[in-house]
Amino acid sequence: MSDSMNVHLSRYFWVVTVFVWLSIHLIISLIQHNALTYTSNPVNFAAVWWKLAPWFGNWIWMTAIIFLIVRNNDSPSFYKRLACHLIGLIVLLPLYWFTCVTMRTLANDKPLSSIAETLLRVISNSALLDACIYFAVLGLAFGIRFYQNAMTKQVELNHVNELLIKEQLKTLRSQLNPHFIFNTLNTIVSLVRLKRDAEAVLALTELSQMLRKILENKNTSEASIKDEMIFINSYLAIQKMRFSDKLNTTVEVEENCLDIVIPNMLLHPLVENAIQHGSQLQRTVNNFHMAITRDNGMLEVRMTNNVGDKDEAKGFGIGLGNTREILERLYTHFQLEIKQKYKGTVETVLSIPIGGSNV
Repeated sequence: MSDSMNVHLSRYFWVVTVFVWLSIHLIISLIQHNALTYTSNPVNFAAVWWKLAPWFGNWIWMTAIIFLIVRNNDSPSFYKRLACHLIGLIVLLPLYWFTCVTMRTLANDKPLSSIAETLLRVISNSALLDACIYFAVLGLAFGIRFYQNAMTKQVELNHVNELLIKEQLKTLRSQLNPHFIFNTLNTIVSLVRLKRDAEAVLALTELSQMLRKILENKNTSEASIKDEMIFINSYLAIQKMRFSDKLNTTVEVEENCLDIVIPNMLLHPLVENAIQHGSQLQRTVNNFHMAITRDNGMLEVRMTNNVGDKDEAKGFGIGLGNTREILERLYTHFQLEIKQKYKGTVETVLSIPIGGSNV
C-alpha cells in the first residue's frame, strides 16, 4: 500500500487539518458568542472569531509537526522514542503559546512589552488544556500510523500468500502431470500390445491434444468448465479404448455451468481415480457417470463408479491427494467426499463456491 497511500495522505493532509481546526474554531466561537450575547458586554461574532483565531489557527502547524515527529521517530528503543516526544512537548507548547500571544498582541495594537505578562497569564490559565489537546493530537497521529502500518503489512502478507499459493499450485501440478502421463502412456502401450493400432494412433492423437492443452495452460491457474471438459472427454476417449467393453461413460454438464471458472486441472484427478480403480475390476463393468450442476452459488460435481467388493470408499494415489491440497489452499469452504453409495458403487462429491477462491 504504502507508497500510494502515503501520497494520498500527504495530498489531503493539509486540507483535512485546516478543515478540522477551522471547524472547531467556528464551533467554539459560536458558543462564546452565544454566551456573551445576553451579558452586559455583548460582542459581535466577528470579534469573538478574530480573538480566538490565533489559538486554533496555530494548531494547524502544530498538528503537522506532531505528525512528522511520529512518522519519523522510528528508533527501535522505546526510551529514545519517549524522550523524543517529551522534547517535542517541552519545545512545541511554549513555542505555540509565544506565537499565539504575539499574534494577539499585534492584532490588538498592544505594546510588545506586554507579551511576557500575557504569556505568563496564558500559561497559568490554559497550560493543562493545551497539553491535553497536544496529547490528543499525538494519540491520533499514533492511531493513524498504526492503522497505516497494519494495512501495509496486511497487503504485503496477502501478496506473499498469493505468491506462495501460486508456487505451491505449480509444484502440485508438476507432480500431477507426470503421474497422468504415465497412466495414459500405459493405456497406449496396452493398445499396441493388443494389436489395436488404429485405436493406438487415435489415442496418441488425443494425448497430443491433451499435452498441447497442458502447455497452453502451464502459466494459467484457472480454466472454464468448458475447457476442462474438453480435456476430460479426451481422457475418457483414451480410457474407453483401453478398457473397451468394461467401461461405460456418461457425462452431463448443465449449460449454465460451462463458463464457470475453476482451478486448472481440478477435475481430472477425480475422474482418473474413478476410471483407473473402477475399470480394472475382473468381472464387473465400470459404469462411470459424471454430473456437473450449480446450486445456491455452489458448483457441484458428482461422479459414480463401480468398485470391487473389498475396496473401501476412499481416495487413491497422489493425484487425489493433490486435489485436496489445492482445495485447502484455494477455498475456505469446500466439500470433497468419496463415499460408498451402495454395494459395489462409490460416489465422489465435490462442492466449491462459484468465484469464491481465496487467491
